Amino acid sequence: MAPVKSADRVLDILELLASTGRAMTHAEIGRRTAIPKSSLTQLLRNLAERGYVEPLEGSAAFRLGDGAFAVARRGARTRELVDYARPFLEQLTAATGESSGLSLLNDDMAERICSVDSSHAVLYAMHVGVRAPLYANSGGKIFLAWMAAAEREAYFRRVKLVPLTNKTILSIAALHRQLHRIKSEGIASSIGEFTPGIVGVAAPILDIHGKAVAAVGVALPSARFDDTRQRLIEQALRNCAQAIGAQASRRTLSEKAGS
Repeated sequence: MAPVKSADRVLDILELLASTGRAMTHAEIGRRTAIPKSSLTQLLRNLAERGYVEPLEGSAAFRLGDGAFAVARRGARTRELVDYARPFLEQLTAATGESSGLSLLNDDMAERICSVDSSHAVLYAMHVGVRAPLYANSGGKIFLAWMAAAEREAYFRRVKLVPLTNKTILSIAALHRQLHRIKSEGIASSIGEFTPGIVGVAAPILDIHGKAVAAVGVALPSARFDDTRQRLIEQALRNCAQAIGAQASRRTLSEKAGS
């Protein structure tokens, strides 16, 4: 595929500012990247609006903005989380016999970033990249239950509860009651609320401050979900979430000690 010129130019600007580690004037950026002045002006304006570059007050110079560093940090943390969580997900799937996955909170959605499929002939494949509304997904309910009260109320004011199946909960009062129980028990479930005939169960991965930074869950056909399997799955999820959380906390403390 042919390269997209505007995309290449944006990357040239970011790579140049990152490589020099200093602020650079509009003229210097133009000279070093060979981007025409009119195009460079618009690109820098767009990047500044998104926080990827920052104009220095009182000068015509630009430097990398907080947005660029935030994207890099978030990408590195997510990749690292996937790398050290995967073995625990494999153990979770082995212990339960069901597909497992890891999700993050992203723009009012629970987004799956890692998964391990069950070996059952009949299974629910937890595809990476799937995004689910918080109110209808077990991992999403974990994020809602551990949100600060003000943040959760703001979410409910802006979200529209859409019936994804005939079992989707459409009452905010009912969701509040369920979230209270989830926070108390440490386990969330979605029984046919997101996908017909599929049960999702999830637990929080907590950081050293008790914040839910991710959710680990399993999904299976409702025909296999009985009281015995529910107890097995919930205990395996607690063990998995605790193990991943402990690993994350050790890495955080190690990073702080090294800084």
